[in-house]
Amino acid sequence: MPTERGCEPRTVAFVDADVPGAGAADRETLRRALDRVNRVFLPALAAPFTLVDGARLGGALRDPAQTPLCLSVLRESVAPLEVRAGVGIGGAGNGAPGDGEARSLARRALRLAVRDKGLTRYLGTGDAGDVLLGALCRLVDPLIQARTGKQWEAIAAYRELGRQRAVAERLGVTRQSVGDRLTAGNRRAVEEADAAVAAFLSLRDRPQPGA
Repeated sequence: MPTERGCEPRTVAFVDADVPGAGAADRETLRRALDRVNRVFLPALAAPFTLVDGARLGGALRDPAQTPLCLSVLRESVAPLEVRAGVGIGGAGNGAPGDGEARSLARRALRLAVRDKGLTRYLGTGDAGDVLLGALCRLVDPLIQARTGKQWEAIAAYRELGRQRAVAERLGVTRQSVGDRLTAGNRRAVEEADAAVAAFLSLRDRPQPGA
């Protein structure tokens, strides 16, 4: 799960997200999910994730490389509700991530995700980086959107338990059934994409030789 690493103190990844279709009955689910995210990612938080207005939520990570995993955990916690997220990487702004460059970029990124009927967009990594991450998101988003409720259930349980046999016991199904759900839900492909984005963001933040 998340690790604590050195980053530029005032550079954060701000997440501006919404949950289309969520109603008043879903707010407790959203609050529990945000409590889990804040607990699991505490070492990497610049500002805790909160429910801003109904089905709108936001938060900031001082380690941008944790963002892909954070979004995956959030989505698994609220599925089958869908989370659309814009991620802005930039300055926090006078020590307040909600008021800085990263927040503005996140708003724009969310608008792009909505426009493209996607789930995630990143802005603030430079022109080439934004294009690269946007292309990757366009490939991965449909894999996530195609997941069924049973696939989400198996994927979330597998992240927690780490073994197909344990997942099968919890869900009361066969191990083969768990494997089929994980495969059909493209768990491995999405995790590899998360790892690729995290590596890109980590390299971006790493001091360059002679800097």
